[in-house]
Amino acid sequence: MTLSKKIFGVAFVAALLVLAAAAFRTSSAEIFSRLSSANLWLVGLGCLLNVFAFGVRAFRFNLLLPPADRIPVANAWSLSGATTFLLQVMPFRSGEIGSWASIKAALGASWARSGAVFALVKLLDTATLLLAGLAGTAWLLFTRGTHVLGAGVAALVLFGAAFLLALPLAGGRLLVFLVPRLPESSRRHAFAREVAEGLSVARRAPGSYAMAAAAAAAFLALHVPALWLTARGLGFSIHPATLLVALFASIATAAVLPSPAGTFGPYESGFAAAAALDGLPLATGAVLGGLLHVLTTLAAGAVGLPFFLRRLRENPRPE
Repeated sequence: MTLSKKIFGVAFVAALLVLAAAAFRTSSAEIFSRLSSANLWLVGLGCLLNVFAFGVRAFRFNLLLPPADRIPVANAWSLSGATTFLLQVMPFRSGEIGSWASIKAALGASWARSGAVFALVKLLDTATLLLAGLAGTAWLLFTRGTHVLGAGVAALVLFGAAFLLALPLAGGRLLVFLVPRLPESSRRHAFAREVAEGLSVARRAPGSYAMAAAAAAAFLALHVPALWLTARGLGFSIHPATLLVALFASIATAAVLPSPAGTFGPYESGFAAAAALDGLPLATGAVLGGLLHVLTTLAAGAVGLPFFLRRLRENPRPE
């Protein structure tokens, strides 16, 4: 990082800490009253459910690979936690590169091929999160009597799901069409061939890809109840539909506003804005989002720890 980025990073983190302290002070009375009656069993159950949710992501990851390239479930489970942890803590969205490199190390594949697999993983996870956020929005609209708009959003969810299933298949076929038309000894030919191999499951085994999409949705089916249980354990009652919207808003905000503190800061901002749908004050919503964010990141780090330790053993630091 350049000196200017380091200065900006330190200033941003300092400002983030000041804002967090201000938010906590503004709503401290309400937060302390809720936390004083916290149910640690529910918090622990929510964290445990998050750990199991990463197992579903391990299943999703292997479904995106040809059978011969699949890795042991335990390794895929730890890899899913490690990539999520890197996305949360590495500055300025560099966790994307860290996740790509982690997938490359786990598969022992080229950058191009592992990049194609990473793109499929990101496509499924991001798209299912978007669709879940829209589904939560439709749910809230229906419950509040806005049926026409709710039906429109629900139809958008169905259209998005169909598009998600068709997009990689079309992209893979396009690459297969283009590869023979590139100069055979060129880097472009080799790169396109590796990318096409990385996307091959969507083309050759659409059923496996569809199951991977279902597994990506199943992760949210575990992750959102885990957040709900954790929030309840901390003394906050928030509707599951609101959590779906808040989860999407937080991730979208973190993607648009890169932070030197990883996704911390933008995540809480998006979460607080969506949690206001349930009547939570912005300061209280930001604190709740921060608590859920920290606990989720710790769960991802715990799941990813075996992967990180294995990488350290395989690549010891030079003396």
